[in-house]
Amino acid sequence: MRVRSRYQRAAVEREHYWPSFADMMTTFVLVMLFLAIIAFIQSIYDSYEKVKIDQEIEKVSRVKEEITDILQLELTKIVGKEKVSRGPNNTLSMEGNILFAPASAEVSEEGKKILGQFSTAFQRVLENEEYRSYIYIILIEGHTDKIPYDNWRLSTDRAVAVVKAILSNNPELGKPEYAKYFAATGYSEFHPVAMGNSPEELQQNRRISFQIILDDVKWQGDIQRLLNTQ
Repeated sequence: MRVRSRYQRAAVEREHYWPSFADMMTTFVLVMLFLAIIAFIQSIYDSYEKVKIDQEIEKVSRVKEEITDILQLELTKIVGKEKVSRGPNNTLSMEGNILFAPASAEVSEEGKKILGQFSTAFQRVLENEEYRSYIYIILIEGHTDKIPYDNWRLSTDRAVAVVKAILSNNPELGKPEYAKYFAATGYSEFHPVAMGNSPEELQQNRRISFQIILDDVKWQGDIQRLLNTQ
């Protein structure tokens, strides 16, 4: 009897030590369910993060487009819709003969009046704190046709002359806190918008362009902060 009793106790202990198949399956199912919940939560987290980043990029694009819209509307009012064009990267252009005589880098008297009126649009943009926080440079670009000339100098000198005329005609923009946003560059004949040699096509290439360049450090920093706070 004692031997049998010890055997029965050992059998009972073995039953308690080894989990049943049902217990093992239940544990397995619970583990898989837990992993599925973790994966689901991670997918929601990743989707939320992507949405926030997409929203920030969309905001940056919207800011640049809104600024160009303001400039285009004002310039169109001043010189006429047919004299203004909008190209890649929301670059705004006007024909060079509106401001300059042929082969000249001196802004005409009529050109000075036009730039004086146009300067109010730049002032409105820079007085907007949100816009200003995103702007790195308001780039004034000079472009020429391909007729042989000192086109590098002409395009650059014209861009500089436009910046000076804008700032001198608007005392507010002449202040350092606003003047620092303006820059000038010349592209000579190497960024044409028309490829032909007709007088009309050559005239299209003789132009002054305005491009808003956003501050990469600003908007990329905003995205990085989003990543760090997730």
